[in-house]
Amino acid sequence: MPKRKTDRQNFKQRKQGFFNQSELAAWLGVSPNSVALIAKRFNLTDLDGSYPEAAVWRKVLGVIPRHEDDRALLRRPLKCSAWFASKTGLPRSTIRRKIRAGTLEYPVGVQLAVESEGGFAPRSRRWIPSIIEALAEGKAPPAFDQVETENARLPLAPAGDVESLPPPTINVFEQIVRGGVGGTQQ
Repeated sequence: MPKRKTDRQNFKQRKQGFFNQSELAAWLGVSPNSVALIAKRFNLTDLDGSYPEAAVWRKVLGVIPRHEDDRALLRRPLKCSAWFASKTGLPRSTIRRKIRAGTLEYPVGVQLAVESEGGFAPRSRRWIPSIIEALAEGKAPPAFDQVETENARLPLAPAGDVESLPPPTINVFEQIVRGGVGGTQQ
């Protein structure tokens, strides 16, 4: 089998602070062809072929790193359900069932794609590895600052019907005024 151009095990960005399309695909664990749809779904702005990592973390994951150690943890590629199942000891079918029921004992991760045409749940849920590893080992997970996003409340739509989905949004300026993004109350 040919080796991937971007190795997920030794993932490193070429330009610090930015993901190019292939790096974002490797970080998300998806095909490079999927990046455009995911970027559109999460309202990510392509800046001359690059996506700012802070915008990706904020809009896709709903978190903001507090310091450089947090940034290093967030730069690790996201992990799929097979990895999540191996870390937690839960079968994938149980994970899907518990997510649907709202009873999963772990963070539910982020859903990158929308529901398929047949109504089946997509297999594009990803997790932040540092959080799951800490919880699986009984340790306190990293405490990233949470950001209010629409990403967790997106309705599912048929595949390819990204147009009908409201884009995940965040008003950074409103958060700064309210003191939520490292700012002080104005």
